[in-house]
Amino acid sequence: MPDYRRDAGFALLCGLALVAYLRQTGAVETLWSESAIAVGVAVALGVEALFVLDTPVAALWERRGVRTTSAVALLGVAGGLAVFLGPVVVAATCWGLVTYFGILAVCLCYR
Repeated sequence: MPDYRRDAGFALLCGLALVAYLRQTGAVETLWSESAIAVGVAVALGVEALFVLDTPVAALWERRGVRTTSAVALLGVAGGLAVFLGPVVVAATCWGLVTYFGILAVCLCYR
């Protein structure tokens, strides 16, 4: 059984770090970029599909250390790609997390 609070906590911490990055770089306005919204939502839905479609990802997620490593990797990859592609990558990652929270809310309402 998934621990939604734990997963939401990791997502919230990542989201706060990403928004802090955007504020620090003066790029908060990229959150409203249509491409950031579209890419972030699409990628989040694709990742969540890996959990729903009974792939090995769901079992892997329950292993100790995977969640922490995933959070660090999310921040590292978003930050690293932002160096080459700009802050829109970080904004897209934020929208992916917003999508995750939307899916989580729906799941908890119908649980």
